[in-house]
Amino acid sequence: MTRAICVAFHKYTPFGDEFYEPLLDFFLQQIKKYEDEFDRLYIVDSNWNIDPLKLVDIQSTVIKVNPHLRYYDAYKEILPQIKEDLVLFMDNDMVVYKHWRIDTTFNILDTSKTNWFLNGKKVSADVVSIYDTIGEKTFTKLNGKSKFCPYWFATRKELLMKYLDVDWGSNMPQYETLGKLTEVMLNDGIKPYEWEEDKTNILFDGTQDGEKGKDLGYYHIRAGSTPAYLLATRKEGSMDTYWEYIRNQPKNEYLRQLAWYWYMCSETKNMEIDLTPILRDALVPVQLFVTYMENFKLYHGLV
Repeated sequence: MTRAICVAFHKYTPFGDEFYEPLLDFFLQQIKKYEDEFDRLYIVDSNWNIDPLKLVDIQSTVIKVNPHLRYYDAYKEILPQIKEDLVLFMDNDMVVYKHWRIDTTFNILDTSKTNWFLNGKKVSADVVSIYDTIGEKTFTKLNGKSKFCPYWFATRKELLMKYLDVDWGSNMPQYETLGKLTEVMLNDGIKPYEWEEDKTNILFDGTQDGEKGKDLGYYHIRAGSTPAYLLATRKEGSMDTYWEYIRNQPKNEYLRQLAWYWYMCSETKNMEIDLTPILRDALVPVQLFVTYMENFKLYHGLV
């Protein structure tokens, strides 16, 4: 069965394009390492205007959509254009750094793989997804959790096409994104498989979840575009908006996101982007942040 990866790219400001490019460059750089694990990459271009030259060495299709579409509605709109049998939806801030994670996801779904085993057992499912706990409604079939997560959600295209009339959006507090879709699919008797998630963190103030992260070979940054948004807003947007964010949002969280962004820039040789203004404004000495970065990479198994 043929395999597709689908990911959306959306800029949160109409300016500061250069600050968003490391997100795309890093995603492409990492996904190319695993191009033998899938057949085609579909990029949903929501106001990104991706340079085709960046995609010359990977089997890919760029589909432009109305930037006012919610990303899950954009997925519904472009799904009929996907030609492959199996599709894995990923967020653009999903870091994949080990082989066979993508391959294993597809193998669990691939009914033609009669001789494929995982940990000595034949494993098969209709959906492979990280499960979330957001929302009041939970399911025993999801080990007491609430929904499939759109940042690692894989299934057969033919199956998913049956659910285009279902709202994939959020209806909090009952359910968040993909919550209703999860409920309807489970009621139809689909067989899900839980893909483990790593939410472990090491924070700038020294707190961390254990001595090291799970090192699963993949990691969802969560709001990974935040540093690009802040740098763009600081340069060309409203300084009031920028300072409101710096002063009122949890510093540990945006410094964690900045650490991932710093890592992306260093990996893609985009270090001409000056990240120190955010540090200065947050009253963080650069050398202390450099030390944090060293511990950060060790913790997440990135060295």
